[in-house]
Amino acid sequence: MKNLIVALLLLITTNTIAQNKNNTDKSAEKLLEVISNRYKKFQTIKADFIYSIESKAENINEKQKGSIHVKGNKFRLDIANQIIMSDNKTMWTYSKDANEVQVSNYDAQKNPIRLDDIFTMYNKGFLSKTIENKKEGKNEITLIELTPKDKKKNFFKIKLTVDKTNQTIIKSQVFDKSGAIHTYLVSNQFPNIKLDDKFFVFDSKKYPNCEIIDLR
Repeated sequence: MKNLIVALLLLITTNTIAQNKNNTDKSAEKLLEVISNRYKKFQTIKADFIYSIESKAENINEKQKGSIHVKGNKFRLDIANQIIMSDNKTMWTYSKDANEVQVSNYDAQKNPIRLDDIFTMYNKGFLSKTIENKKEGKNEITLIELTPKDKKKNFFKIKLTVDKTNQTIIKSQVFDKSGAIHTYLVSNQFPNIKLDDKFFVFDSKKYPNCEIIDLR
């Protein structure tokens, strides 16, 4: 479960912000900073996405649709047959197939998912460079390649497709050291929508006969 959330956040957990001036493309760094500042102004956000994984070595080629809602440090992730939600104190992992929910304590220090992290962590601990600029209709599209400074990470490269006109990241590809490619294609983004705090708390009344497994 933790890996699913970390993957959605594109496996980026470093807090290092400094960049190597000799190896970083300043235009790419500046564009990502603009996008980061834009997202930090949002109070809430919903994003619909398509997650795919491709691995020739393991003969895997799969796609899943999902959505994530974030309000401050609360989140709700719906993907495949799972709903994962947290009010920043408790985390509920609900399996639709089994009609069961696992309840655990949420460690905000180890597993932070905050609004100012979603789509904004690309300028932390990476060397960045612009690899292509192109036009798609009326929009300017920029492709940026990121290389992690921490070589111990289990991925060696991230490619971002940025809509420069709308200041949004619309596609991310994470290249795993195992040879797998994780792709996140954002189909819709809805900032500052109204989200009640109850939306991030599991309500057993809405899931009749649901088995509750309390792991706290």
